[in-house]
Amino acid sequence: MSNLFEDFKPISLATWTDQIVKDLKGKDVSTLYFNDPIEEIDYKAFYHSDDASIPNSKPGSFPATRGSKTSNNDWTNAAYIKVDNAAEANKHALKVLMQGADMISFESSKVFDWTVVLNEVELNYIKAQFKVSSVKEALTILEIAGEATNNIAFCFDAIDVSDAIDLLPAMRNNQVSSFVVNGFGVQKCGATSWQELAFALATGHEALVQIMKQGFEIDEAAAMIHFHIGVGSNYFNEIAKFRSLRMLWSKIIEAYHPKHDCSLNCAITAIIGHSNKSLKDPYTNLLRQTTEVMSASNGADAILVLPYDLYSSKGASELASRMALNISLILKEESYFHHVLDPSGGSYTIEHLTSEVAKKAWETFQTIESKGGISQSAVLNELKQEILKKKSLRESKIADGSNTLIGVNKFPDSKEHDVTWETVPGYLGMDAMQVDSINKTETV
Repeated sequence: MSNLFEDFKPISLATWTDQIVKDLKGKDVSTLYFNDPIEEIDYKAFYHSDDASIPNSKPGSFPATRGSKTSNNDWTNAAYIKVDNAAEANKHALKVLMQGADMISFESSKVFDWTVVLNEVELNYIKAQFKVSSVKEALTILEIAGEATNNIAFCFDAIDVSDAIDLLPAMRNNQVSSFVVNGFGVQKCGATSWQELAFALATGHEALVQIMKQGFEIDEAAAMIHFHIGVGSNYFNEIAKFRSLRMLWSKIIEAYHPKHDCSLNCAITAIIGHSNKSLKDPYTNLLRQTTEVMSASNGADAILVLPYDLYSSKGASELASRMALNISLILKEESYFHHVLDPSGGSYTIEHLTSEVAKKAWETFQTIESKGGISQSAVLNELKQEILKKKSLRESKIADGSNTLIGVNKFPDSKEHDVTWETVPGYLGMDAMQVDSINKTETV
């Protein structure tokens, strides 16, 4: 068998650029250079091996840019359940498990009988996350889980570990991830990829420090933290964001000299939200959700697609709920995305964007740390103001049509719809983006 590298000689960047100039037929090559004014990142339409340095690493090795998976690219397919009634929540849970979910994200704002909610839900065979109202509830769920505690996680907000400090002794005994870094919260309010990462790194680091102050080792503290990361429609940037988070988080953990290499990894749940979804165009929503799951599959351990009409006046429809589960199933069972380990590895474009996103996120993180950390209200408020500026810029570009969203500001559905948005939950006092509420200059 011939050596392909001998049969196909390498082409220099200069030679390749000369050919591109010829193909442009008189147009200047600068037309292939771009700047993303929201992300503030320069990029171009073509990349060559001379442009990017592919890290000499492999999946599962430091600095975790290529992820922690070493045998396949599988992820858990999550379903969201808001617990308003214990019996109904149980019925819903058993239904989604039969429909292909292998993880459930429960959220409750008051105390429920969790033995009813989890009746016949076999936690030994699935994953589950719980956002509950009290430490007491978490301890009850731990007792119900029994030997399945390694399959569950709690979602006490890592922005303030003190809210669940009483849970720490139980977590030491059960090795349960207890605190969530809610990057998704700032992403849905308009944050850029690197703002989301800077917030996540700063929040995660502050949580580490607070947990270790309670007498825990770095390995124990790292195991108590997991990440919720939002996913937008900027396909390549979103892939780069997951790679950057893994790389930068491993750098933070490595600085504390953990005893176990697995502590360098971070558990990521990708959440597909509503900031770019319209109730007037459900089928385009499905297309957006699909590309967002494709991005997330390049680094997430679990993917939660929220039904696109979850926060509508009629609530989640059967179609939206079913497709929220089916997208992951189709990408696995029909497209085999879960079999390709680190599918974006070796892409010069992805490597460039990873480097740029990581650089900007790290610089912002260092600025936050130099001012006293994210726990300082003035520092957090300053970051929030920067995020809201980006949100305003996003909205203005959608309003004037310079950023195209099919079904929103281009080719909108002219029919009247009898469904409207209820309030999409914001985060840290910031309102979530809702593209249907933006006053747009209609384009065709």
